[in-house]
Amino acid sequence: MFIKTTKSKGYEYLYLVEEIVENGRKKLVTLERLGRTDLMSPELIQSLKERYVDSRKYNVAKIEQHVKEVLPLIQGKLKAESHSDEDLAPVAGDIDPDMLDDSVPELNYGHLIAKQVWNHILCLPRVLYELQRHQLPNLSYSLNDAGYFLTASKMLAPSSYLGLFNKSEAFLANPIASVNLELLYKALAHLGQFKDQIMQRAYRGVSAHFGFAKPKLLYFDCTNFYFETPYDSKEEFIMDFYAKRSHKLQDEGATSAEVRQHLQSAEFEAEVTKAIEQAEESGQLMRRRGPSKEGRFAQPLIGMALVIDEHGFPLDFELYPGNKSEFGYLRSAVSSIKEKYGISDAFYVADRGLNSSQNLQFIQSNDLGFVVAQKVSQLPPAQYNEMMSQQGWKSIDFSEDRWEVQLFEDVDGVSYRYKVCDHVKVYTEQVKDAAGKMHRQKHAVNCKIIYTYSDKRYRRDMCVIEAMEAKARAAVAAGNYAGNINNGGWRSLLRIRAAVEGNKKDKELLRYVDVDNKKIDQMKAIAGYAALVFAAPKECNLSDDALEISAQKGYKQLVSIEDCFRTAKTTLNLRPVFLKRNDRTKGHCLLCILALMMLKAIQYNLRQANINMSLGKIQTAMNQAMVAALPSVINAGKALYINNSCHYRDYDKERKLTQTAAAQSKCNTRLSTAFVVKAVGLTPLKALETERNIRLKLKVDPRVPLLTAEQLDNLQRLLDQ
Repeated sequence: MFIKTTKSKGYEYLYLVEEIVENGRKKLVTLERLGRTDLMSPELIQSLKERYVDSRKYNVAKIEQHVKEVLPLIQGKLKAESHSDEDLAPVAGDIDPDMLDDSVPELNYGHLIAKQVWNHILCLPRVLYELQRHQLPNLSYSLNDAGYFLTASKMLAPSSYLGLFNKSEAFLANPIASVNLELLYKALAHLGQFKDQIMQRAYRGVSAHFGFAKPKLLYFDCTNFYFETPYDSKEEFIMDFYAKRSHKLQDEGATSAEVRQHLQSAEFEAEVTKAIEQAEESGQLMRRRGPSKEGRFAQPLIGMALVIDEHGFPLDFELYPGNKSEFGYLRSAVSSIKEKYGISDAFYVADRGLNSSQNLQFIQSNDLGFVVAQKVSQLPPAQYNEMMSQQGWKSIDFSEDRWEVQLFEDVDGVSYRYKVCDHVKVYTEQVKDAAGKMHRQKHAVNCKIIYTYSDKRYRRDMCVIEAMEAKARAAVAAGNYAGNINNGGWRSLLRIRAAVEGNKKDKELLRYVDVDNKKIDQMKAIAGYAALVFAAPKECNLSDDALEISAQKGYKQLVSIEDCFRTAKTTLNLRPVFLKRNDRTKGHCLLCILALMMLKAIQYNLRQANINMSLGKIQTAMNQAMVAALPSVINAGKALYINNSCHYRDYDKERKLTQTAAAQSKCNTRLSTAFVVKAVGLTPLKALETERNIRLKLKVDPRVPLLTAEQLDNLQRLLDQ
């Protein structure tokens, strides 16, 4: 029992209360109302408080004493400076985690940070519960728990799924403690199966939470990544096909010679070819060798087409075989995004690698706009003269928005200029007429082209050309030979003794003899120039000038999708992939994209609080969210938790220091974890916390145990020592 003071209508009242436990939860029960404090003497109030000591504050002394007694038994001395706090489990001095022995279990609670984003920003639990109830009712585990934990593991310290399973005991309140490795891989397949529903719900949740309108800019790009396996899908398919037929013939009693003869027959070869064609049509053979964007030509690849909005959040992605061209996947992305999100007035922004007339016409046929790069080195003579003409150039007024100076790579606010001209892209295709004959049909895509020039780009281009020219002249002076006459880069500036004609077996015909000065002059003539091809969506209300500026701004921010690919591949370990089944691979890619969305959501919240942290730093902060569990001698079967990511007391005081102009963009490393915790609506931990405080501050469900039975046994053995 203890005295509790409350305020009501300007008066203070004293109550005699007692803390009880009911249905596993603690609550206060009023035993007696003692009356208003202004009607009591100060001596009476003081005597009541001394008579009925707050048992919770009495436990503070026990906790501090317990820490002082237990920690030295583990290792070394404890530097503790006791002080009072209004919290139930206050800081018992600045406890240094380095003093703890390796036998003290360190548990990561970073996934509980990710859970807040998963639940309240992406809003995925409901859709996964519904999918599991209607389509996977026999699952023995929660698909939502497995999905959020696997995604959180990508955000923390990504590893293989076998490695994650082996270290699953290193997490506080582990939601998959009862899930074995086989079920973990099955969860990957199920998540890949529901990829479209999950991505749609996640992006809608992000848009609703942050108040985003329908995106006006859709950035599209493709990449590929490699598998850590020596065989691609086709090779494995052929080996499995041969093995199954061989085993079948042996089971039927065929001899080894008969089996070998059948496998070498033309009939079986035709059967294998037909089976391969059917597998390719059904999309089974995804892991293939092709032109790698990372130079991994020996490993099998898989391609990914990604669409993000102007805020950098992914809308959708598709996977395609690694040996296929990326050109055809823009059209499927356009159809998918329009169907899922009902977007009708946006620009698709892509680099020149996807600038094909067929793609652009398909975008226009869906009443959407596009902004794509155009290669100026391959312009027809009429367009080249149009670009080099001194007429029609415009400049941008940078006086109102200095950010535009950086965006357009301009230094003096004057040299950047542009001109807009009408443009027609023409292409032909083979079509069949009514008589069944094939003939060529011409199509035209009406759009506009923007030519731009910048002094800064000119200096950069000239440096590149001069470096290429120097390498080429050095190769001529050394008398080097051409390894491949079709090489690009600086080798494209060289001429050999015989480019194509002549006896190719004669090595002297492949010696570099001269530098193509005409080509160098052509490159220098277009230095500083670039071009964009664009068309407005059907439902566009912008003026011509605003439309032209918006198209250029939109393309300048295309780098954001490259950042997404870079983060997914390096920070989130999208590659290398150690999986073989397509459904599990799709699930793996889904987890990486969701982890990217969640990191960006945390980063967006931090920026709202004037805290600038990179995605990599946020990942580090979450990975360093650790607590060390100590056995409690006060409550049997319970534990005390030391916050390993916090060596300081006054979080608010430290937080205010970062508001100064000098430190606004440089977050204090010690506070990174606390910032991230606060950004998702949780409360940063003190240096020493009880289980009750852990649950309250990190919002852990009471039904979820903080420690597994094995971890509790280890704590008890530690106490017994």
